[in-house]
Amino acid sequence: MSAPWYFADSPASPKGITADYIRALAAELGRQIDILVLPKFRIREYSQKNKIDLNCYTSREWAQVSEADVFWSEPLFISKNLIVSNTAAVKSLDQLKKQRIGTVLKYRYPALQDSFNAGTLIRDDSPNEDANLQKLDASRFNYAVVEEIHLAYYLKRHKSSKIQRRGLVIEEIPVRCWLRRDSPLKISELNRAIAQMKANGTMDNIFRKYR
Repeated sequence: MSAPWYFADSPASPKGITADYIRALAAELGRQIDILVLPKFRIREYSQKNKIDLNCYTSREWAQVSEADVFWSEPLFISKNLIVSNTAAVKSLDQLKKQRIGTVLKYRYPALQDSFNAGTLIRDDSPNEDANLQKLDASRFNYAVVEEIHLAYYLKRHKSSKIQRRGLVIEEIPVRCWLRRDSPLKISELNRAIAQMKANGTMDNIFRKYR
């Protein structure tokens, strides 16, 4: 996870979109939630050892947990992956045949996998999305996959960027919380708090800070 979701300079007091909405969720629930920053491969291990009850930056598509062990919340928001360009806006995958596409190392893109396997699109991996966008701005390639919020945050900080703000949506994933089934927090409480945060504008206000 990278900025604006999480800023790595403050592990003791996490900052970023995810920390913001988890703290807002704790306030809505009237409970204390301790935020623990973990690499992906540690999340399952910590869950199995009962070291964490709740993960609120995940989805059924991403998570490596058993459905028998967790409850899934209602969506917090929709994560959109886009293909963006430093030239003209991308309107279809057909215009990208044999093109190199900036991607994140080890990240799977189900909507593009068949094209990668067939060689009609060529992956060009970087360690994270920020590195991808910097390479796109430097014309190391002309196209990259990026999450919509990350793109908005990058363009906010790089006013002279050549990257098109609009892109071709290739994937929309509902981001949710999973809650361990033996947690003292009830899934009904969690869903009510999420619904309230959406209804009162809390979630919109958090995202607006980073766009």
